[in-house]
Amino acid sequence: MRLYPLCLPLLLSACSQPASEAVMPPPQVPPDLLQPCAGYTGPLPQTEGQISDALIAEARGRTCANGKLAAVAEILHQSTL
Repeated sequence: MRLYPLCLPLLLSACSQPASEAVMPPPQVPPDLLQPCAGYTGPLPQTEGQISDALIAEARGRTCANGKLAAVAEILHQSTL
């Protein structure tokens, strides 16, 4: 009669499904990193000065976007460790 409590868990575990895989929650990304970066949004440049201003605005927008991508990549890298 003493073996009954020892055998019952073994029999029950043999009939169950295999253990499920652990699900990790998604990493927390700050909302400001998900906002788009503004580039040049003005009218079509006509003069050299306007073209220069448009190029500078586009460069700033791309630098902002690349910085945000690097920050998100760092967050994702830390969450996989």
